[in-house]
Amino acid sequence: MTIPNGDRHRENAKNSLIVTKITQFIAKMNIAPLPRNYELIFEILAGHNPAMGREVLALGNAPQQHELDIVGQRHGLAGFSRIAASKATNDAAETLEQIAARLDAGLHRTEVFLSSMQTVEPEHVSRLVRDVHDEQTSLKNFLAHGLQKIRATEKNSTHIQAVSLRDTLTTLPNRAAFLEKLTAMYEEGDAPSAASMLLVNIDHFREINAKYGPAAGNKALRRLAALFRKTIKKDDFVARIGGNEFAFIFMGVAQNTAQSIAERLRRSVEDLRFATRDGDGDHLTISVGVAALDGAATPAEFYSHAELALLAARSSARNCVVGYSRDVAQRSRNSYLLQLGG
Repeated sequence: MTIPNGDRHRENAKNSLIVTKITQFIAKMNIAPLPRNYELIFEILAGHNPAMGREVLALGNAPQQHELDIVGQRHGLAGFSRIAASKATNDAAETLEQIAARLDAGLHRTEVFLSSMQTVEPEHVSRLVRDVHDEQTSLKNFLAHGLQKIRATEKNSTHIQAVSLRDTLTTLPNRAAFLEKLTAMYEEGDAPSAASMLLVNIDHFREINAKYGPAAGNKALRRLAALFRKTIKKDDFVARIGGNEFAFIFMGVAQNTAQSIAERLRRSVEDLRFATRDGDGDHLTISVGVAALDGAATPAEFYSHAELALLAARSSARNCVVGYSRDVAQRSRNSYLLQLGG
């Protein structure tokens, strides 16, 4: 699919506006212009994580970088999770350096002892042997402790990375994992020739939570996650990227095929019932936006196409599937949000 030049120019202008807003926000809040901070502010200004936005604003003007790092790590942003993993690696490296220093000291003591054997008085030999033995014992214990610390650090680092990319409620990959997957598809110009993205939004989920309570809403999310997990094949991907929003990436699948998959998925969800506190159960419906990789030059553009298709689905009757097209692209994201009252 080829995007007309006019639409591409409008899209580039919109992306440029987003970058400008992020830069202005960072300057206004006196935040360091680091790549991970740009990721943080983008997530806030895009409305993907209101809770995170409230936490950052609560820090006040000119927040400390370590405070921002804590917020970013708590919400599983990829850039901040890498900082935590990097710290764990640095701790392990520091332990190795300490072990190496102790080994050097031990070797030096041994060399001194051997050289002194020719001149030392016999009565002092036993004392020197005890000193060397004590040093070697201390070094052995230090080495064992250091290795234990390194193993614990490696385990913690692996755990941090796994947790930072996993949604705790549904156990699906989270938004950070989705963004990493999306970025990896475009690295080194190695994007696949065909792929499609589905963005799924649960219709009227706020009203469902208000009517039945958060516990029932959480059960519904877990039920949908289990269904979505069964939908994908080995090379495909599904993640929970927001409170009531999921994303699929189907590799080697054209947009028309992806729309057929989305329609089957929509009907499957419509047939589900989820438990409520009254035990009667209720139905869910979903709106789905579909876009193809073809014609999307960047990960942001690919996502933007799918997001516009999803907004078009939500702006119409909902409980429907809409594919990205020239008609969909003619309207801006803000115009769709205004129609939705967002």
